[in-house]
Amino acid sequence: MAHGLSKDQLQEFERNGYLILEGVFNTKEVRRMKEESDYILELILNSSIAHSRRSGRLDWNLTPDGTQNVRKIQPINDLSLYLTHISEDARLLEPMQQIMECKPILMEEKLNYKQPLTDKVDGIPISNGDDRFPIHNDWAYYSAQNYPQDIMSSAISIDECTIDNGPLHVWPGTHLTHLEHEPSDIGLQVKPGLVDPDGGVDVLAPPGSVMLFHALLVHNSRPNFTNRPRRMMIYSHYPSRVDLGHDVRNGPTRLRESPWEEEYHRMKENGTYVDQVHAPKYSDILQK
Repeated sequence: MAHGLSKDQLQEFERNGYLILEGVFNTKEVRRMKEESDYILELILNSSIAHSRRSGRLDWNLTPDGTQNVRKIQPINDLSLYLTHISEDARLLEPMQQIMECKPILMEEKLNYKQPLTDKVDGIPISNGDDRFPIHNDWAYYSAQNYPQDIMSSAISIDECTIDNGPLHVWPGTHLTHLEHEPSDIGLQVKPGLVDPDGGVDVLAPPGSVMLFHALLVHNSRPNFTNRPRRMMIYSHYPSRVDLGHDVRNGPTRLRESPWEEEYHRMKENGTYVDQVHAPKYSDILQK
């Protein structure tokens, strides 16, 4: 395998439940990912405004200080051919195939933005909250569709992950057994007392890095305290030895939302809607 892992890397993944690979994607590729992220952000917000409804793809919140934060948009592959190609890239699939010992099959994909909006967006329902994610593992969600526990995810850093912008935070070694979860106001979370909430490590990685992680690995992220996004493209794959069908998790959302988005494009073409939201532009200097 041209993009295979070394023996030491395989052992590190087996021990910790995750592995960070820096420099997987180059500057040009990361720039294109940012452009696709901006396109999807504009598409989902404007189509929501055009129909006076919140897209089922859109997860966003209004923070106590009045800031609108786009937490994530899911699914996205049917909105971006480029990001679809990335999900099939050998630099992701070959390392996962080594670890799984069989072919990885795409199960879901999401773009975590953690993006504060610079201009207020009106006309779409929004929830109060913030952009943090609870202490959880992903299989707590996947188990509802009877997916196996050895699902793997690849998280591509589109922006630099710093201590201030809500990076992924992981508890190494927690992938060895599933920890019981319970509902919280922001999603399923590991039951109190099973992990030290002050433990774990931040994943601080430059743009273009990839973090491979096991579906049982406990992780979370704190709020983004900067005025810039912390975008991360996450693909999840299950092993081909399990026959679970195609697009079971994301398919219903695609089918439900695509007609609204197609009608939005028609409204733009016939002049009945003009885009009100444009993706914020950022300098290369990270600011608080």
